[in-house]
Formats: sequence, structure tokens, C-alpha cells
Amino acid sequence: MSYLAANQRVGTVDRTIHQLEMTVMEDVMLYETSLRTLIENRLPFSCAALMMVAFLQGCATLNKDECLVADWRLIGYQDGVAGKSAAMVGRYREECAEHAVVPDLAAYQAGREEGLLEYCQPDNGYRLGKSGHGYPAVCSSATKIDFRAAYASGRDVHLASSEVNRTDALIKKQWQLVRSLEHDREHKLSELVMDGIRSEQRVLLLYQVHEIDEEIATVETGISDLEIELQHQQAQLDQLRRNRPY
Repeated sequence: MSYLAANQRVGTVDRTIHQLEMTVMEDVMLYETSLRTLIENRLPFSCAALMMVAFLQGCATLNKDECLVADWRLIGYQDGVAGKSAAMVGRYREECAEHAVVPDLAAYQAGREEGLLEYCQPDNGYRLGKSGHGYPAVCSSATKIDFRAAYASGRDVHLASSEVNRTDALIKKQWQLVRSLEHDREHKLSELVMDGIRSEQRVLLLYQVHEIDEEIATVETGISDLEIELQHQQAQLDQLRRNRPY
């Protein structure tokens, strides 16, 4: 297989993988997102809320002592601020049942709703979309419309940025191929001037050098096309960033 054919096959595989990644990212609905992302990227809540979330962010499960002294409103608030699914209380129920403790569902739900008011802000939706997180279907009808719109705006930036990165990486890979071809060309040219080379070997080497030259020209043409595509993609990304609503 020639260098060009191999490279074209690699490029096709890269594009297929990228398309699959984009499809999966668009279809997957994540119900739990990173609390760390929220804390680092969200606009500050109150100082008290930040301190509380930082203290409780590791509470994914509850042991006996935690079940016995649990503040269910506080736990619900923490889960809401983290954008966690309401199904979390079912996990707590199973864990605490071993210790004869039943979660206060009303308190948990009230706390979670308060936390979701913090989580389901448009600026957080934008940041989640921009960072590539799946859409968290946890917001109420009162906050969902603005949150989803902001998430979609952020996701547009994420997808555009991914395209820029993909094209830039492909250009770099093509330049690596050019350098490899040029190395092979130099090697064959050095063989041409070796002592004792037969005429038929010389003809073959000259033909191989010619083939390499054609491959280099083809790859460089492809690079030029990719660079034009990259310019358009970058312009689109810059426009999306300039028009960011949050």
C-alpha cells in the first residue's frame, strides 16, 4: 500500500471515529455531572453555600453514623447543587435501611429543589455545554427552557472547537507524512550516487523518487485545502464566542 493510500485510510478512520463520538455525545443524557466543574466554573453562590458544598461533595454513599444523623434537607440541597438525579434518594434509602433509618423524603426533595435553583442557571448550562458534558435532564419546567437554550449555545461552541482541533491535528499529521516522504526521497537519492549501482537499479530508483514527489505534491495540496477549511472553522468558532450570551 502506498503512503498516500495508507494516509487516506487513516484519515477516513479518523473522520468516522469523530462522527461516532459526536453522535454519542449528542444522544447521551447524563443525569449526574461533576460538582467540581460547577464549583470551579459557576458564578459564586453565597459563601455559606460554597462552604457547605465543599464539605459535603464527597458524600456519594452514607454509612451508619451518617444515616443516623443525616440532615436530609442538606443532603438534598447538595445533590441539587451538583445536578444529581432524584434517584439518588433511592440509593440512600437502600443504604440506610441496613441501619433501620428511613430518609425524610419531603425534606430531601425540598432541599434538592433549592439546590437545583442554583444549578439550573443559564450561565451554568452554557458552561456545561461548552465543556462537553451531556445534557443533565434535572431542571424543572420553570428553569428548563432558559437552561436548555444556554446549554445549546455552549454546546455549539464545544462542537465548533472540536472541529477546529480535529482539523488542526489532521494538518499536523499530514505534515508528518510529508517529512517522512521527504526522508525516503533523500535516502533514495543517496542510493543513486552510490558506487557500483547498476543501470536498472538507477531507473527503478528514479521512478520511486518520481512517485514520492507526486505523493508529496498530493499531500501538500490536501494540506492547503485543510488549512482553508481550518480558517473557516476558526472564524465560525470566533463568531460563536463573540456572540456568547453568558
